Amino acid sequence: MPDTAPHFHGKRWKSPNLAIASIAGNIKNHNVFVADLVLRRQKIEESVLKLLRRYKPSIVGLSAMSFQFETSRKIAQLIKAENRDIKTALGGYHATLLYNEISDSDSAEFFDFLVRGEGDLSFNELLDAYEKKLTINNILGISYKVNGKFIHNNPRPLENLHDIRLPARSKRVYRGYKYYGFTLDIIETSRGCTMPCNFCSIDKMYGKSFREYSIDRVMDDIADAKKHGANFIIIADDNFSLNVKRFEDICDAIVESGHNDVRYIIQASSTGIASSENLAEKMAKAGFRIVFLGIENVSKENLKNLKKGNIIEKTKIAVKRLHEQGIMIVGGMIIGHPNDKEENIAENYEFFVGLDIDFFADQILTPYPKTPLREEMIEKGLVTNKYDYSRYNCFWANIRTNYLTPDELQFLRWKYNKKYADYICTTKAFIKNYPAAYYYRTYFMRPYRKLKNRIFRNNLTERELYREDMNRAEEMNKFF
Repeated sequence: MPDTAPHFHGKRWKSPNLAIASIAGNIKNHNVFVADLVLRRQKIEESVLKLLRRYKPSIVGLSAMSFQFETSRKIAQLIKAENRDIKTALGGYHATLLYNEISDSDSAEFFDFLVRGEGDLSFNELLDAYEKKLTINNILGISYKVNGKFIHNNPRPLENLHDIRLPARSKRVYRGYKYYGFTLDIIETSRGCTMPCNFCSIDKMYGKSFREYSIDRVMDDIADAKKHGANFIIIADDNFSLNVKRFEDICDAIVESGHNDVRYIIQASSTGIASSENLAEKMAKAGFRIVFLGIENVSKENLKNLKKGNIIEKTKIAVKRLHEQGIMIVGGMIIGHPNDKEENIAENYEFFVGLDIDFFADQILTPYPKTPLREEMIEKGLVTNKYDYSRYNCFWANIRTNYLTPDELQFLRWKYNKKYADYICTTKAFIKNYPAAYYYRTYFMRPYRKLKNRIFRNNLTERELYREDMNRAEEMNKFF
């Protein structure tokens, strides 16, 4: 889907969807093409119609997280308006978590199948059955219609990762994935996470499991991404540092295979990074340049409520070790906890600046579907938007605290981003990795923006500036 959180908009950052490429790589005996609409954000309706008329598909698969569901529904409706005979299948997190709700809603009209859980292998089984006019009621993880009503087959067990083939990158219709000046691609080395965090819905997809691809398969995936032009790779594992010994082995294998000629971004826990004295050095040698670090919050109370434990000291160790190797850190921050006041939120930004965190990944606590956190917050009356999932992208405030309204939360996130705007991209690690970008931002872009604001926005109050920016963010995901 084309929907992204507003802070991921822009021409410099366009990340591929790994799931649809992986499903395509596991389809046998059927023609398949992958069209990632994040590359066609400005021309969604036109692009979808061109694809339908060019490829004349019998089935179109759509993948959506909850905040992307409304767009997927509109695309399915567009497909049906063009040709009612084309079957539509919806997969991804939203279909997996809320299949009953979808089935009982008006949106059910536009979908013929739901693919629940991992679709890598089940979607191919669905295509086989549909093409050969075989029964579908024995395909685990599939929902299908009988007389206009959805029937839900039994859930599908987790797949053996050894059975899943490489993503079909050659089947991509569009090109142009990028991270600033680099060509971007995405791989995974494992699936799942065993951590008890109550704000995350990953366990509804994978359970409390952690499954690993073989290291040889990981090296083959990197080689394939490079063959298709990648020189910057996101590793999409839910928690890459869950098995630290394996993490170190992958670093060694990357070096031995010569794949340290590209750059890597990963998501990791403070606990995992802090647990090894050698890991950060191995990461640097392997080409890891950016780590999304799950710091979350500086408050021990809030960390306890998130089921993260007291990780503050481990965070300090992890940051120190990564920075010693020149690795940049995107600090995951969650604000909007039940007892948050402005001073609590400000403390988090001050803590991040004090640690020289290179980028803020600051998000507002979001009551994602089927999470324990959602039920707790609904019970306390703190969820102010229960069902408009299009705003569940961690940018918009869907909650209040005991002291702050949703709009006050939204404003404070904006306020502290503005306050520290000149700090971002000035850290030692950033300058070491991107000296040209540092000088460009410092001596050209920032002075230019300040001059532009003085000319065009100087008469606006702080609240007017905030509202103007929020209106612009609202417009970014309007595609129809």
